[in-house]
Amino acid sequence: MIAAVVLAAGLGTRMGTSKPLLSIGGRPALALLLSTLNEARVETVVVVLGRDADRVSQNVDLRGRTLVRNPMPERGLSSSLALGFDAVPSAAMGALVLHADMPFVRPSTVRAVCALAEAGARIAAPQFGDTRGFPVYFSRACFGPLRAELAGDVGARGFIDAHRDLLRLVPVEDPGCVRDLDRPEDLAVTEGRAAWTTCA
Repeated sequence: MIAAVVLAAGLGTRMGTSKPLLSIGGRPALALLLSTLNEARVETVVVVLGRDADRVSQNVDLRGRTLVRNPMPERGLSSSLALGFDAVPSAAMGALVLHADMPFVRPSTVRAVCALAEAGARIAAPQFGDTRGFPVYFSRACFGPLRAELAGDVGARGFIDAHRDLLRLVPVEDPGCVRDLDRPEDLAVTEGRAAWTTCA
């Protein structure tokens, strides 16, 4: 079984609002991403929330998900990632890492990364053009070493760069796997592209 860790605890400083609740075609970004995971048949999902956890829980159906609250999201992305890995069930062979502000990834991309994991990849990710995207998969064997290196707001990037021999990439025709919603202007081109998530 492959789990997913969805990072949704960011402060949203540059966006100026809660990114998990950004409206994409009338739906919260986090709800859209969770729907994608459902369609990709990833059933075990850990959602790491921050200070707006209560508000997110009131606006997004999180039933059946494992919820973790990061009490100090200002410590950076690494703190949420560590909490997420700690909550992954022991039965999981590994975990996909996704971001709530990247709701446009397609179910087919998630399934393609899962296929690499099931084939034995220790680290796996999609690649759109020349850019590595999300979700990124880490086998359970990576959890301990990765947690030991986590610091600040850079997540697992340094760990991946240091272990490129373990990384397997799958080319995808999915711009959603590299597109995030970071600033208000990013929302200007959102409508019309939300259909990305519905493509198989």
